[in-house]
Amino acid sequence: MTLSAIPITSIDIVGSVLMIIFSFGCIRIAGKLWRLQPNNLIWTYLLWVCYFLAGFAISRSAGHILKQILLVAGERGAWDMIRPFSGGINTFMLIIVASITLFFGRVWHVYRDIMNDKIAIQAAHHELLDLNENLERRVRERTEALALSEKQIAQADKLASIGQLSSGIAHEINNPLGIILGYTQLLIRSESECTQRCEDLKIIEKHAKNCKAIVADLLNFARSSKPKSAHVDIHHVIEEVLAFVTHQAGARCIDFVRDYDRTAPDLFIEEKKIKQVLINLIMNAQHASGNKGTIRISTRHDAVGGLLLIQVRDGGHGIEKKNIHRIFDPFFTTKPTGEGTGLGLAVSYGIVKNHGGTISVASEPGKGAEFTVSLPTLNRPGDHKS
Repeated sequence: MTLSAIPITSIDIVGSVLMIIFSFGCIRIAGKLWRLQPNNLIWTYLLWVCYFLAGFAISRSAGHILKQILLVAGERGAWDMIRPFSGGINTFMLIIVASITLFFGRVWHVYRDIMNDKIAIQAAHHELLDLNENLERRVRERTEALALSEKQIAQADKLASIGQLSSGIAHEINNPLGIILGYTQLLIRSESECTQRCEDLKIIEKHAKNCKAIVADLLNFARSSKPKSAHVDIHHVIEEVLAFVTHQAGARCIDFVRDYDRTAPDLFIEEKKIKQVLINLIMNAQHASGNKGTIRISTRHDAVGGLLLIQVRDGGHGIEKKNIHRIFDPFFTTKPTGEGTGLGLAVSYGIVKNHGGTISVASEPGKGAEFTVSLPTLNRPGDHKS
């Protein structure tokens, strides 16, 4: 019984054709991946392997198809002559594939080291950028702090010079002013009420008292003695100041909003002096608000910096930019003539400075102003809370 070789021959031919088709399909896919990332070693390796596997598929498939054709044609001798060449080509293709695999295996280790070095360099680059940005930020902050310190030193020198001048003037004026006021009061006592002479003397007394108040401000401004301090609850001080201010004429339409940081410790301060500062700030805020609206008084404890910040903010007309740098200068005022001496903020500046603190202002015309008083919370050496 003789079996037909047609099914086997058909399978061999069809398989050979499919091998060629699949090998070229692999080349197409590997080529797409390589074109997406030409520098990727994996895709390069796959593309080369696919090329030589396609060559192997063509060589083997061509050999098998040629074999079947020659056998059907009865040319077995011709096939016996060709078969060694076909087998040699197939073997050569497999050797090439193996060589490529070994070569890329060695290259892969170098490639991996290069990629690791690249990642390390990129990480170092990002770290350097962060360090550079941080350095620039610190330089900017230090530059701003230095500029602020220079302004404060210039302000302190200006205030010291004006303080010395003011002290001399105040002492020279104070004594004759006291005599004028004393004799005026004696004359008032000897005059009958409701007379023109009595009214004139009262006007003299009123303006003499105003002059005494101005001289007192000058002396307060000129004094630079160390404050006689004690441990004080700043919120209790603020409440006493608000109780005083709210009883003044014109304060009834003001809404005082409190925003206290109750974690703040007691301050080592001279209570009367700090009250004077707070009264000046709140009265100025009241005047800027036109005796109506809202004034916010807030505190914030900066535990890291060892500071307590007291902020007084109003919703008034604000301070013009050209006047911001002059706001703490003695005798500078934006109030109408006769309503202010221009010494309140200058005296407040000196008081806060003597307490080791700072006072600053932030304002935008038409949107109010905010004064910030910064006082140290750390106890002074040798001081103990009673």
